[in-house]
Amino acid sequence: MQLRRRSPWSALLPASVVVATATQDLEGALADDEAAAVAGALPARRAEFLTGRLLARRALAATGIGAGSLPVARDGAPVWPEGVVGTITHCTGLRACAVGRRDEHAGIGIDATPAAPLPTGVLARIADLDSTPVTAGLRALRRIGVESPDSVLLAASEAVAKARTAAHGGWFGIDGATVELHRDGSFTATERRGPAFTATGHWAVDRGTALAGAALAGAALAGAALHER
Repeated sequence: MQLRRRSPWSALLPASVVVATATQDLEGALADDEAAAVAGALPARRAEFLTGRLLARRALAATGIGAGSLPVARDGAPVWPEGVVGTITHCTGLRACAVGRRDEHAGIGIDATPAAPLPTGVLARIADLDSTPVTAGLRALRRIGVESPDSVLLAASEAVAKARTAAHGGWFGIDGATVELHRDGSFTATERRGPAFTATGHWAVDRGTALAGAALAGAALAGAALHER
């Protein structure tokens, strides 16, 4: 288990965000309300859920915040301690949790997904393929040899959606924003649904995994940047 941020996460999130990661599931115990949330889940789901909660507790501890339980909200997101925002991602060979203080960040989103072609029709469901900037961004990444730009767009869309959950008071869907990828490792996002906003995040492809991170500034206002680095 790695605490704080090491490459490539250090390029994706502000220094004020703490990230804990693991390359395999961890052993430990859940609080009663956490265990109840996955009581009927398959063993693999329970294992990744447990690992996510353990990483969250360790990331919170690194910020000086204790958390005995992180129950599940109605929208499926973790219920973080007062004054905290955070996000968890699960991917083959990677588990990660990022946390920060709400007075610095209105929302944080990270995502990891295999850098592989998406199933037929998935890209059209998450992205506005009639948008010239969206398709131009995908072409630009292909030209510079990025492994599976479609998966990068998926990860960025997930990261933005997670960041908006806390900042905008609800889940607006993975297709709730128009995300444009840039060849310099950044992406921009604007709303398709929900409150108006303009956001910037960062992406990377590391050892076969597409990664994306975004942190919404403390004042979650229309036009606020989703990234402060």
